[in-house]
Amino acid sequence: MRIATLQSFNSGLNAILDAQSAVNKTQQQVSSGRRVLTPADDPIASTKILQLQQDLAQRDQYERNMTAAENRLNLEEATLSSVTESLTRLQELTVNAGSGSLTMTDRQAISAEIQQLENQLGSLFNTKDPNGEYIFAGFKGGTAPFQQQDNGRYEYQGDEGQRYLAIGDTTRIATGDNGKKLFTDVRAAKETFTTSANPLNLGTTQVNAGFVVDEEAYAAFYPDDLIVTFNPEAAIDPAGPNYTVRRASDNRVVDGLANSAYLPGAEIVAAGISLKISGNPEPGDEVLAKSTPKQSITDTVYRLRQGLDSLQDNPEDAATLDILIEDTLNNLSNAQTSVSEVRSQLGARLNVVENARSLSADVKLVSQEVLSELSDVDFAEAVSRLSLQTFLLEAAQQSYTTISRLSLFNQL
Repeated sequence: MRIATLQSFNSGLNAILDAQSAVNKTQQQVSSGRRVLTPADDPIASTKILQLQQDLAQRDQYERNMTAAENRLNLEEATLSSVTESLTRLQELTVNAGSGSLTMTDRQAISAEIQQLENQLGSLFNTKDPNGEYIFAGFKGGTAPFQQQDNGRYEYQGDEGQRYLAIGDTTRIATGDNGKKLFTDVRAAKETFTTSANPLNLGTTQVNAGFVVDEEAYAAFYPDDLIVTFNPEAAIDPAGPNYTVRRASDNRVVDGLANSAYLPGAEIVAAGISLKISGNPEPGDEVLAKSTPKQSITDTVYRLRQGLDSLQDNPEDAATLDILIEDTLNNLSNAQTSVSEVRSQLGARLNVVENARSLSADVKLVSQEVLSELSDVDFAEAVSRLSLQTFLLEAAQQSYTTISRLSLFNQL
């Protein structure tokens, strides 16, 4: 069989190139530490490696979410711990304020400390996380949830949203609680009401939180609402600001309070409750006293402070003070219960995060071991193979050199 010189050279050259390619690939495996350099090296292993890498990346995200959730939950727990301390001090001051031996001046001194605690609670309710978001604002993290109005009352400006983070393929954890649930929708000790000025009012109408001054009368009126409407000044003689108090359900006048002269800051008593309206209302302006089974913590404290500042040393106000003290203590107790329930939930959520982190670490370890088996190079085997491939490359090179020197002319 004749072997052409060109064919001989090509065979030798291809052998060298194949050997060089094998050496290069093994060198890349050794230097990178990876057995599978391209999908073509092992298609089945490459598919599994990609799946494992995606799973590990997702678990890294879950772990970041776990850390973020823990930070938020721990911040909320620390904040609620401070709220609990403030509520406990308020209960102590309320008991002290109920002493029959105190004068109005004494009660006003207690009210001064209560105002400091009220401001402290307002600050706690507006706590921010390290990212500058308010933790009790629901989904409206960029808005302060509790904003103090001109009359000193706090109103909730957040929403009822609750944020969640995924910490596993099928596990989501609540990372906070909105202030409405926590601090506003607190069960009241008795039937109560909230006051507000109609936002469409044209005048500068303001209203205090009000008090229940006759429990039986208000219990008979409840759950109806009161509407105080300001009339044209010509409705009375001599002409001047005046108002009418009506039931919201049927628009009937309450306790004969029709076209009553208005004096800023004067007490308005109807259906067993007392209100004080201030400012300069315009005809058509309205104030609403809406019945509710709930009372916010801020309104409980505000009512207490207003009562201690304004109730006089007389038998009539003493009876109102007794009702106020009793209701305040019960409402503060309900507030403590509300906060304690959420703190228990926080502890349960933190336990869920801890368990999820432990499980994730175990799964991650197994995935990393499988990934290593599929993708990492066996250095001992690779170095041994590289030595053999290098030897074969050198042999191919020497063989090619020898063959390339052969010629019939050497025989002449």
